[in-house]
Amino acid sequence: MGTEARSQVGKANVLIISVVLVVLLSISNAWFLYTNQSLQNQISALETENSDLQKQIGTLQSQNTNLQSQISNFKDQLKSQADYFQSQVDALQTENNRLQNEIEALKAPQLHKVDVQWTDHQGRYPSPYISIEGSIFNSGSETAYNTILTVRIFDSASTLLKSEEIHIGTVAGKSYNAFDVDIQYSGRADSATTNITYD
Repeated sequence: MGTEARSQVGKANVLIISVVLVVLLSISNAWFLYTNQSLQNQISALETENSDLQKQIGTLQSQNTNLQSQISNFKDQLKSQADYFQSQVDALQTENNRLQNEIEALKAPQLHKVDVQWTDHQGRYPSPYISIEGSIFNSGSETAYNTILTVRIFDSASTLLKSEEIHIGTVAGKSYNAFDVDIQYSGRADSATTNITYD
């Protein structure tokens, strides 16, 4: 083969290699563009997904804030209701204690003078006296022990002429004890007072 023929073959080889390189470069460039576009699409999809997730996170945070506010309001309402009901319980307890005290007071002996009258007797031997009569009523349920009716006799100048204790004794609940007593004194009676004590 001559020099010219070899030169032609060399040029042909260079041309083939050049074409192959161009084809490879074209394929490589196309692959790169395809891969790059695919990555860009994935990045765009991830960014969109991230944006959606951020929105969901924002929505969830807003919902959480609302729920926390509702829970706080609910707690406040429960506390307010608990305070109200506690105040009602306290008021009822106070009323119950008052009623219990009234019941105990009603059970306790309650002594009353009934139809107590006195009459002065002057010029009687050996000295004047008053006759005093009536009843002691116990409106309570419990018994009054050692009941004493103290009688004080005064003249017109409110001077005490005589003080005497009438021992009524035991007065059962819801019952009467009658008395009729004469009390001697010196002077002239104008008024008489009575007072009840018991154990």
